[in-house]
Amino acid sequence: MGASSLLAIASVRAFTLFDITPTEEAEIHAALTAGLENGTLRPVVGKELPLADAARAHKEILEPGASGKIVLLA
Repeated sequence: MGASSLLAIASVRAFTLFDITPTEEAEIHAALTAGLENGTLRPVVGKELPLADAARAHKEILEPGASGKIVLLA
């Protein structure tokens, strides 16, 4: 599969919050916290590594096939 084929099936999902008010920011934070606490939001954790391995984590997340977040533990 060539690069042009990959671009055809790629999906990037993001949002920005540059123009929100402090009240809106507080509401969003409360909603995210509630979702994490009640289980409706479930981040995908691919791996946990010690903080000392941050450089390794950065390399691994850029590798093809990487999935989920890498959580650094203190």
